[in-house]
Amino acid sequence: MTATPPPTVLIFAPLDPTGAMYLPADAISCAAVGCHALSIVTASHVQDTTHTEQITLTAPDILYDQMRCLLEDMSVHSIKAGPIYSIDTASVLAQIAADYPDLPLVLHLQSIPDDSILSNNADVDEITDAICQLVVPQADLVVADQTLLMQWQADGLLPEQNNPINSLLDCGTEWVFCSLPQPESVTVLHQLYNQDGLQQQWQSPVPSARLQDTEGLLSTNICAFLAKGLPMAEACAAAIHHIHDAIPHAFQAGMGARIINQGLNRN
Repeated sequence: MTATPPPTVLIFAPLDPTGAMYLPADAISCAAVGCHALSIVTASHVQDTTHTEQITLTAPDILYDQMRCLLEDMSVHSIKAGPIYSIDTASVLAQIAADYPDLPLVLHLQSIPDDSILSNNADVDEITDAICQLVVPQADLVVADQTLLMQWQADGLLPEQNNPINSLLDCGTEWVFCSLPQPESVTVLHQLYNQDGLQQQWQSPVPSARLQDTEGLLSTNICAFLAKGLPMAEACAAAIHHIHDAIPHAFQAGMGARIINQGLNRN
């Protein structure tokens, strides 16, 4: 008997050798909710659980050719991208996304590392501008920490006269998902916006210990649930629930932050 193929998610992300973030953590996250992950390695990190020493970018022509190979060969149901470290990487992703407009694209925004560890000659502001001008308009959902957006606004990368969430929506994305710890509270507020404003919000407990990249895992899980056919708000709710269930199973692998055990079967 031929098995029914699972929904497929194309992961466009750097390689974290600790397995805590990005690839291969994103692939494990997809498998944990019943999806199959394809991988485009946009960069390779030299790092441990405490810090990153060096980031080496993958040549843009290799990124482009690998994405084309996969998309022309396999049935892909969604794309998760981020973080993005160069103008060329942003350009490749934007070209592919424009050619496949029916594929949901979830973009995880993060701060750009400085040139002391990143093998890239472009200015950080120029990379951020390329992401906002090229990739954000192609994204169905942008996942971003509100603190990062406020910093980009303070640095002049987003219009000062506008709410930073509205700035992303004005760039062309359909949805924005933000997480924000509540002052003097033990909860994190998750909010989902579209052009009509705030559509839904959820609260989840603040983890008792410092964890690696809960926001990145949230964005991957949202993308996986979109691949399974859930509407946007339901995909976000399912991802929040899944991460909340996974957090108690985090483990200490090294001297840095704890790692969420995405591969543990909690059913």
